[in-house]
Amino acid sequence: MIDRYTVDQARNTDLVAFLERRSGFTFTHRGDAFRCLEHPSFAVKADRSSWYWHSQGLGGFGVLDYLTKIERLSFREAVEAVAPHSGEAIPRFANNPPEQKKTLVLPERAGTPLKLYDYLCLKRGIDRQIVDALLQEGKLYQDRRGNVVFVGFDEHDQPRYASLRGTYAGNGFRMECAGSDKRYSFSMAYRPSGLLYLYESPIDAMSHSSLENAASGDSEAWRLQNRLSLGGTSDKALQHYLQMQPGVSGLVFCLDNDAAGREAATALLTRYTEQGYQTSILLPSGKDYNEDLLQLRREVTSKQKSGREISL
Repeated sequence: MIDRYTVDQARNTDLVAFLERRSGFTFTHRGDAFRCLEHPSFAVKADRSSWYWHSQGLGGFGVLDYLTKIERLSFREAVEAVAPHSGEAIPRFANNPPEQKKTLVLPERAGTPLKLYDYLCLKRGIDRQIVDALLQEGKLYQDRRGNVVFVGFDEHDQPRYASLRGTYAGNGFRMECAGSDKRYSFSMAYRPSGLLYLYESPIDAMSHSSLENAASGDSEAWRLQNRLSLGGTSDKALQHYLQMQPGVSGLVFCLDNDAAGREAATALLTRYTEQGYQTSILLPSGKDYNEDLLQLRREVTSKQKSGREISL
């Protein structure tokens, strides 16, 4: 079993320095990236961790991602390959430019969030109590264009991430706000817990919370589980969360029940099982947890309607 300290050390290894030693690559610093002279389509960003190989259509974050995706090593093999170089932590060289802190640009708030309530509570079926609580905490609000804004905060309760979701019928608009730092994705974590539930989107996390309330009959049951939206299937937010919350020992991957979601959940389960976490996959019955929640709402409405007809 690979201990977490060794994994964390490997993750903090300078990718540029590692590849110069391991592969004999030569890098030149141009603009906001380090360009590889031997492979012109390969670049490492100024943080010396984020990388992209354009000709192969692959990218990632850190040495371990590079070794598993480019060199096809297993996670264990990758950690063992990095171990002799793990002292090369970022930043390593005096000429290594510090990573610029992103400045988040939040949309202007609307006066009254009527469209937000209509979209989340009526169209999406999410419990009003959950929406009220998240609004009060500043994790949700409506912008002046009628979009729902989902906000993620850092360790100092400063907003560092935000994503938008359109509320108009037939409008699939969604995007991340400029300056968003994906490490601080939307979360619903309220208590010290060894267990963390992972979702692709904030609406999935809120929908699963509403289903927990319905199953327990308690409108506050949702607060008993810590939830994190990945903002897709990347584990960047998860990596940071685990660094900040070392007490987490169990991960439940609640991604979408489609081909992409199942594939991502299996890959993440394998990766984090190898790191020593207790892992499991909890897929929704439908495509996602919001589909499950809406199905439950329809069933409840149908039963209520049938009951009224019988009483008549």
